[in-house]
Amino acid sequence: MTKNITAIKEQVNKFIAQMTVEEKISLLSTSQSAIERLGIREYKVGGEGAHGVVDREGGITTSFPQPLGLSQTWNPDLLKEVGTAIGNEARIKYLQSNKTTWLTLWAPTIDMERDPRWGRNDEAYGEDPYLTGRLSAELIKGMQGDDPTWLRMAAAPKHFYGNNNEEKRESSSNSIDLRNREEYYLKAFEPAFKEAKAQSMMTAYNGINGVPAMQHEDIEQVVRQRWDMDGFVVCDGGALTLNVEAYHYYDTYEEALADALKKGIDCFVDDKEKVETAAKKALEKSLITEEDITRAVKRILTVRGRLGHFEDAIPFDEVSHSLLAGEEHAELVRKVTAEQAVLLKNHNSLPLSEKQKVHLTGPLADVWFRDWYGGYPPHEITIKEALMDKLPENTIIFSPSHDDVAIKINNAYLAVKDDTLVAVSSEEEAAEFVFEDWDFGSHLLKEKQTGRYIQYDDQTNTFRLHKKEVYDWFVKENWISENKKDWQTWDNHPIGITPDGFIGAVKESTPIELVTKKEAIKEAAAAAKEADVSVVILGNHPMLNGKETMDRPGMTLPAHQLDLVKDIYAVNPNVVVVIVGSYPFEIDWLNQHIPGILFTTHGSQELGTSLSDILFGKEAPTGKLSQTWYKQTEKALPPIRDYDSIKGNRTYLYSNESFIYPFGHGLTYGKVSILSLSMDKYTWRENEEVTVTVELQNSANQVVTETVQVYATLTSDQAIKLPKKQLVSFLKVPLKPGEKKKVTLKVKTSELGYFDVAWNKWVFPKAKGTLSIGFSSDTEHSLSFNTIETDAWNVTLKSLSMLRDTMTMLVHLLLVIQLKKK
Repeated sequence: MTKNITAIKEQVNKFIAQMTVEEKISLLSTSQSAIERLGIREYKVGGEGAHGVVDREGGITTSFPQPLGLSQTWNPDLLKEVGTAIGNEARIKYLQSNKTTWLTLWAPTIDMERDPRWGRNDEAYGEDPYLTGRLSAELIKGMQGDDPTWLRMAAAPKHFYGNNNEEKRESSSNSIDLRNREEYYLKAFEPAFKEAKAQSMMTAYNGINGVPAMQHEDIEQVVRQRWDMDGFVVCDGGALTLNVEAYHYYDTYEEALADALKKGIDCFVDDKEKVETAAKKALEKSLITEEDITRAVKRILTVRGRLGHFEDAIPFDEVSHSLLAGEEHAELVRKVTAEQAVLLKNHNSLPLSEKQKVHLTGPLADVWFRDWYGGYPPHEITIKEALMDKLPENTIIFSPSHDDVAIKINNAYLAVKDDTLVAVSSEEEAAEFVFEDWDFGSHLLKEKQTGRYIQYDDQTNTFRLHKKEVYDWFVKENWISENKKDWQTWDNHPIGITPDGFIGAVKESTPIELVTKKEAIKEAAAAAKEADVSVVILGNHPMLNGKETMDRPGMTLPAHQLDLVKDIYAVNPNVVVVIVGSYPFEIDWLNQHIPGILFTTHGSQELGTSLSDILFGKEAPTGKLSQTWYKQTEKALPPIRDYDSIKGNRTYLYSNESFIYPFGHGLTYGKVSILSLSMDKYTWRENEEVTVTVELQNSANQVVTETVQVYATLTSDQAIKLPKKQLVSFLKVPLKPGEKKKVTLKVKTSELGYFDVAWNKWVFPKAKGTLSIGFSSDTEHSLSFNTIETDAWNVTLKSLSMLRDTMTMLVHLLLVIQLKKK
């Protein structure tokens, strides 16, 4: 008989019955011991899979665009394909590791991006909870597979919840009221469990209203009881240690572990010995019982059983190993990369013609950056490589955009000797460096001769040549300076000449002069004069100003990049700007002057190929923004630690600010028009489904794909602040040349409810409503409707209101009687 979940649970119960308490404790950390007498293998929980499986040891895997880019596809079906690819590669890595790890990856990130200054903005799915929920749920379905018994892998949505700032994330709490909690933060997570049945989850570092996320009652009360999650929950990496040493919520590890275990954490992502020692002490002190341990272990082993850990083979083991970093997945990456690219502006500048003479420049034109949650792909195609391959040699000009410099300190120059920076007296002996300015005070220096970056060595207190790629948890290549005279190391120590003649950290900074050897902007502007069009590739460095542990002070492009565009535009206004980034940027000047602007995220191994196809019209960009692009972020948003999106007027849902580009914005090649709108119900009740019919027409002589977006606005008599508009449905639609097509979209009326904090309950209000329908949140087409409160709830509410009024009258009467007695 085919094994089912019931049989797996029975097998786990038999394991549990035979295990000692010490054996159970050996399964509480991510390094889970083998229990050979029961046939339980050693297994390591964890790993990353945000946009592809990440092998930190350098193993080759497929790399998709960053999750922000995945969200810009607005294509749930495509996200399920991506999830399937990630799940298959995880399964292959598991089989290749002798079944020791890889099937319990920590993804996707469902943290709400209410503030784009968040350092990890690239990791999540935008600012709207409905969009985030739809897309992440389909990704999880693909990851885990649709077999009723077996799992391809177990997805672990993270970080539950209220996690959208890096500064003090490990030691502080975020204040979240009931409405924001229900309508925004929890709403995004719910589909991952209610619909996609995610089999794991990771909690956040931060506290929520004073309680660390790893010890919050919502793990049990919401995730398990309300959403029926039946998998296992892990804390974030090192959270047990941080709970005691950074947050100071408990004084001892055993107290912290005991509370977390009781609140719903099953597996601790921390040092194995520390976890097991804490568990034993907690048991000895009666802070926990063996049953608390058993409950956690049972959840872990049940998921492991569904992954096939206790079988010789399951159907998912039949996966073809040729899929791992293979051509089939590369083709999917190309499709996803094209679909996530957002055409922000186009005044007849795109697509380009292969007959045009193209000038290419910009700091991201000839590089491919890995972000911290990116793996090692089979190839990395830059935009320069793709364009050079596409265009005849005499039709493309490339010019670098970083200056070449020598470095002068006191009366000495810097040279490289035995990979170490040393001071020399002669400028002729000085080394030349490529000087990269990434703004917010961050800079990189790359020796021109070897292409290797200078990195600070803590052990020797010197700067040495390191790798050709900047990629470490601590970016010690970072030279920090606001004025380009006084410089500091990555950890804020002054830079100067040490007593033994090396360059390193010193007590007092020494002014350092950059002697320009090649002025890149000047040369780029000269090259632009000779071309029909300049394509300028701008953006951020994902290891410097788009990374975990560091929030951004602002959203501007580096000043050097803006100067580059301005100087090119001054000599040749036919400019196309491509931004390769991890977050929205403030680009008001570009929007006012540059005729063509395209945005794409980092991460895709096919970045150059897909962008080349888009620039020359082989593919059309069909992405839509999943975040608002503000003119002035600091003016538009309150401090990053303010988590009240309603009062703080955050996101398109509540913002009063003018945008450069609104949520949902994205152009394409060709034009689709809305001819007519209708819906099957104009009076809405709670828990119904309304069908909206939209007639579209493609007036172009090419296939055009557009995303129909439906937003709802309620005008209620109740004194409560409701969203100005909120996304309630969307559909990505391809249309043939000249085609007319009617499409239907489903709207669940329950999406329009709000959480009444007085009654601690969701309410479907009586209101007048407007559906706005178009191709972004800034729409002109609309339909009107009315909502009716649910009868049963109405009666209950009125009864409670009458009871409240009666009690108020009685209290008033008693007061009057008391006064008369006096």
